[in-house]
Amino acid sequence: MGVISTDVTDRAVGQSIPAQQSLGVLVALHLIPGALLTASFVLLAPVAKRLGFPPIDALLAGIVLVLVPFELGVVVRAGRRLGSPLAAVPYRFPMPARTWLWLVPTLIVVAFVGFGAYQAIEPQLIKTFFGWLPDWFVTPISVDRVGNYSREAWIVTLAAFLAINGFVGPIVEELYFRGYLLPRLDRLGRWAPLVNVTLFSLYHFWSPWQLAARILGFAPTVYAVWWKRNVYLGMVVHCTLNTISVLLVAGLVFGRL
Repeated sequence: MGVISTDVTDRAVGQSIPAQQSLGVLVALHLIPGALLTASFVLLAPVAKRLGFPPIDALLAGIVLVLVPFELGVVVRAGRRLGSPLAAVPYRFPMPARTWLWLVPTLIVVAFVGFGAYQAIEPQLIKTFFGWLPDWFVTPISVDRVGNYSREAWIVTLAAFLAINGFVGPIVEELYFRGYLLPRLDRLGRWAPLVNVTLFSLYHFWSPWQLAARILGFAPTVYAVWWKRNVYLGMVVHCTLNTISVLLVAGLVFGRL
């Protein structure tokens, strides 16, 4: 992969930051895994249906079979070239406990406000611009169609949803997007987090109607990771947000069984 500079020093923290890759390479690295996951979702959805599982299982399978190997593979391969699997992830500076105690709840509340405000316009946005997409693509878990699948299928689905969407997916995404890619945008200075979160939002090709919501809701977290040089902060916030979302969906589903 091409780079445009050798390692330089981040004066703010006195840390050597990675060689800055070309913008074209970075855009590709941000978007390719999302395109691959969306393709696998479309291909696996009919298989999930034949097996008696809701469409969300096709997306979860794609995360495990496509997304995790791609993103984790890039990070580990780059790290091994430098001597250890995580050597390519420089944003691992420690944070005081008091910072964790106020910053994490603040970012979670801000994210919920951002995502929540967007909910007011999302249905109309989907109807206006994405009405041509099949229902199973737009709503891979539909509360109105819970009865189409067995209780056992839902138990397996929701357990996988919690494990994969609540923990595995966000941990790997943060390691890749904020741990590996964000430092390679450092030459952009304070614009780096905004570019990163915008490309991260675009990468969600399987839910493009949430582009603005993700930027609005998650940009503060990306800026905080960049500010504190701590990828684990992003993991904690991302996992918490996804887990709360999964639990809310699980409550709605079980309420209909």
